[in-house]
Amino acid sequence: MKRILIRFNEKQVSEPIATEVLIEHKVPAAILSAHINSKGGEIIAEIPDESLDKIVEAFRKRGVLVTVPKLIDVDSEKCFSCGACVALCPVEAISIDNDYTVQFDKEKCVGSTCSICVDACPVRAIKSIKPNGGNHALNSKVKKI
Repeated sequence: MKRILIRFNEKQVSEPIATEVLIEHKVPAAILSAHINSKGGEIIAEIPDESLDKIVEAFRKRGVLVTVPKLIDVDSEKCFSCGACVALCPVEAISIDNDYTVQFDKEKCVGSTCSICVDACPVRAIKSIKPNGGNHALNSKVKKI
């Protein structure tokens, strides 16, 4: 499964674009996070690997920005494995390994839509990466970050 970030502008948010794309292409998706209001919105969804290119293309044809986001960045030099972030993670993307070091599963992370771990870190070793349409934007082919 691949995670994608789908961003809608204020004109697109009232249209059933996500539903239409997924039904039209018969692709199942797990909606991990959604934040939508009258000014726009974003959805983080997981879709099957083999459907990634066609789903991204279908959203783009409708004028929707789609990215494959890098959700968090951990500075291993700063992190001293205190564990303050572990219990707070709502998707269990952070755990303590057998050697008592903190492990981050970036595949489970929902990133900038959550960011609880960022605020919990006493040394600010965790940063939330917010896609900006620049270096995280997908061009003609899917760019994996």
